[in-house]
Amino acid sequence: MRSLRRLLVVLIVSLPRGASPQGGTPLGPEFRVNTFTTGSQLAPAVSVDVFGTFVVVWESPQDGSGLGVFAQRFNGSGMPLGPEFRVNTFTTGNQSAPAVTAEIDGFFEVVWVSELQDGSGLGIFGQRFTPIGTPDGAEFRVNSYTTGDQLAPSIVVEKSTIFMVVWESDGQDGSGPGIFGQRFIGAGPPLGGEFRVNTATTGAQRSPIVGTNQGGTFFIAWESDGQDGSNSGVFAQRYSDAGFPQGPEFRANSFTTGNQLAPAVGASGNRFVVVWQSQDQDGSGYGVFGQRYNFDGTPLGPEFQVNSFVAGDQSQPAAANDISADFAVVWQSAAQDGDGAGVFGQRYANTGTPDGPEFRVNTYITGTQNHPSVAAAFGGNFVVAWTSDQQDGSAYGVFGQRYGPIVPVELMRLGVE
Repeated sequence: MRSLRRLLVVLIVSLPRGASPQGGTPLGPEFRVNTFTTGSQLAPAVSVDVFGTFVVVWESPQDGSGLGVFAQRFNGSGMPLGPEFRVNTFTTGNQSAPAVTAEIDGFFEVVWVSELQDGSGLGIFGQRFTPIGTPDGAEFRVNSYTTGDQLAPSIVVEKSTIFMVVWESDGQDGSGPGIFGQRFIGAGPPLGGEFRVNTATTGAQRSPIVGTNQGGTFFIAWESDGQDGSNSGVFAQRYSDAGFPQGPEFRANSFTTGNQLAPAVGASGNRFVVVWQSQDQDGSGYGVFGQRYNFDGTPLGPEFQVNSFVAGDQSQPAAANDISADFAVVWQSAAQDGDGAGVFGQRYANTGTPDGPEFRVNTYITGTQNHPSVAAAFGGNFVVAWTSDQQDGSAYGVFGQRYGPIVPVELMRLGVE
């Protein structure tokens, strides 16, 4: 027992200054992701495989023609695996807004928006990579319908090598932007044709996000203009592992006044969580709210407020579930860290109970830190990536922080008594 107490004392007192053990132990200092620092590196996304290896992707004015998509792999200890590399082969115009997902065996897929590559405005393109970061086949076009713009992609591995991409397509559903999807298997051809996700087509349906429970069942959430009776609301649709809709689309937000925007999802086992930013619901600008569900679509309790600090705007949330269905939510918060926007987080047990207070993710607070992404690994670890202004010496750069499991309050007390 004395040895256990000493171990816990060492763990707790060795936390970085300002860190909360209940928010998860930071595993070392925050780190810069991008090597190339000229101009701004923006729009990071992160994904973790079962071995703890993670990959961060972002957009950078680095490929010789506008923006390109770049990536950096890291091992489970947070050490870079080789140099950063360019994801897109086609470099004309801008390639931007990347999303990434890791397969169980270490392969990973990246999708992004590419300008003029599909012959009409913006289109969605992708590239699969091997576990050592080499391309597995050529880059490919995701969208079949090419008229107008296809943008805002999201991607997730359903099971094994099957992955799902969703995006926003302008005018394809007959009324403004709509949400469309396409399934793929490995580096092979698409599984069936692309399909429309949203049932209600009036106005705009935007900003899709897709999640899965690792068994192949998946769901898609998006924001829909005017469908909940008051500006934008968050709607979702469940799908079977064969790609068939399960029940009708449904509204995630209970509070409908003003706008509910920017949904994010986390999923594991038989549960998923949808989070979003909601206007004036927390009493001051935007706040972050969420709703938990069983995978049969049954709500688990009422919607809940994620952020404790409410002054100004808390916005642009991201969420991730670990294998036990514990989950973490991160977001950007205006002026909470003392200088511009900062990145904050809140962890939850699989019962939906907060694991300790909300916590600040970024250590460097000068200027603005925003647009976070989060991914969960086995064992309760997770990784956050975000953009930071001037920290790398030249406009915005991409930074990250790794976290370990929650230290239970009971063990903390045992360790210091």
